[in-house]
Amino acid sequence: MSRRVLTALGPDGQFTVTGQCAKALTALAAAGARGVTALEVNSWAYRLGAYVHTLRHRHGLAIDTVREPHEGGWHGRYVLRSPVAMGEVAL
Repeated sequence: MSRRVLTALGPDGQFTVTGQCAKALTALAAAGARGVTALEVNSWAYRLGAYVHTLRHRHGLAIDTVREPHEGGWHGRYVLRSPVAMGEVAL
């Protein structure tokens, strides 16, 4: 099984993400202003909050957490606010 590797250009310059963080960044970029929840990507993103944390703190991306209330509490919808240009890297 090949591991996804992306190079991206964000507010802090060029960076590389791999694996689940790369998939999370791809999902966030594809979702645009609609954003994404853990439930929407639950088939592969078992730790979406952790991937978002890495993208925010290691790579300087602005990703908002919008609280969406539901019966019994709330869940977070993550919305990528930083402009990001991405390209897959062939290994």
